[in-house]
Amino acid sequence: MLEKRSLQVSAGKADDVWTTDSVPEPEREEYWRGALRRLYPDLTALEPLDGEAVRGRLVIRGFADGWAGECQQSAARLAGAGCDPAGDGWDGYNLILQIYGVGRVSHAGRMVHRRFGEMTLTDAALPFEEVGLGSPHVQLWRLPRHVLAPLLIAPDLSAGMGIHSRHGAGALLLSLLQTTWRECGGLARPMQHRIQESICRLVALAFSPASVAHRSGRNGSRQASLPEACAFIESRLQDPRLSVGEVAEWLCCSRRKLEMLFEETGIGVAGWIGRRRIEECRKMLADPAWRHLSITEVAFTWGFRDLSTFNRRFRARCGVAPREVRREEPATPPWTIGPFRPRLPPVGE
Repeated sequence: MLEKRSLQVSAGKADDVWTTDSVPEPEREEYWRGALRRLYPDLTALEPLDGEAVRGRLVIRGFADGWAGECQQSAARLAGAGCDPAGDGWDGYNLILQIYGVGRVSHAGRMVHRRFGEMTLTDAALPFEEVGLGSPHVQLWRLPRHVLAPLLIAPDLSAGMGIHSRHGAGALLLSLLQTTWRECGGLARPMQHRIQESICRLVALAFSPASVAHRSGRNGSRQASLPEACAFIESRLQDPRLSVGEVAEWLCCSRRKLEMLFEETGIGVAGWIGRRRIEECRKMLADPAWRHLSITEVAFTWGFRDLSTFNRRFRARCGVAPREVRREEPATPPWTIGPFRPRLPPVGE
């Protein structure tokens, strides 16, 4: 039986909150699976990725005929069989906004990559599979079928598609979602229903065939981006099996196209991966909190397979041997290129 760990009430909003923070590790995966069923009643699979321990936080807010939720969790693969309206009483669509991290959604015979600030529309009655990487953080809105379906010009074309929110109808929709999320708890029920209808009208406009036609197919004509590539690399940096081919496969692009994306960094994909690993190793070696780890353990933590390769690359990048970094206490943190972590752009940009 799922236990709600806390109930937060603020600014007129009653938030149901589930968090793994206080859950013992042996019980955590089962607890979080139960929490996720509040978002996905049809959930059939929760598979942690990259060897990460399960962690997450889910906030749910009642709204009109359904609710809205925000979910932050560790990297994971989710799958669902599709909701049976006769079974759980829910019949509608899920509008999902990517706030942080990256996601790959397979739904209605399509696969789409959802990047920062992008949205997908899924039919809750159909099966889905979603892979979330880079500490994924999403916002999900349940939209009733009886409200949204009559507004959709071509429901079969809209389900499983993705849109961006930088301009046009997507930007208007994002603005309305952000404002509604902040204010919905203080709105009277009739006002919530009117706003829900406005959201559905904007969804129908943003996901119309004219808006999504260029995104059809497995990868559509969406261009892979450097931020998405870097976010994926960050999520896999500690895995020694990470390869240029794996990054290209995740982005659904060729290795040549991927290398072209990295031309602006001045180094190739493999060079970027190696540099980021060296930077993380240097930070760990210079941090007294990690003195209990040997240099070999630090190197293996960040994806290196053998110590001699690590020592050679570390000296080439940093100009000193790893053991020398251990001896000194730097007055200021060493400069790094840092993980590429773009945030959701301000509305209107």
